[in-house]
Amino acid sequence: MNTATHHLDLSLEPKALFNVSDAAGVQILCRSGSLWVTLDGDPRDIVLDAGDQFTATEHRRALIYALGSASLSLSMAPAAPPVSRTWRARAAAAPRVSFPLQPA
Repeated sequence: MNTATHHLDLSLEPKALFNVSDAAGVQILCRSGSLWVTLDGDPRDIVLDAGDQFTATEHRRALIYALGSASLSLSMAPAAPPVSRTWRARAAAAPRVSFPLQPA
């Protein structure tokens, strides 16, 4: 079993930019200051203040920009536990409800 932890602590000067080439599963924790995070092809602007965190779920490049002096931690988010076969069987037997989608 591989129990290695992937963790990186960084301090960024104001207006510094840090690139994460594949952010899938990467947890970004802002320890101090403020960070602006953008993901390729994602229209959201994510701003993290001290204590805030964000975990990317898709294979995209992330750019992390320090709005002022900032420190952050990058780590791999823990993997979700495997789904048991018993749960899958119950979910398959559960009734399904659907709603038609209509334009607003």
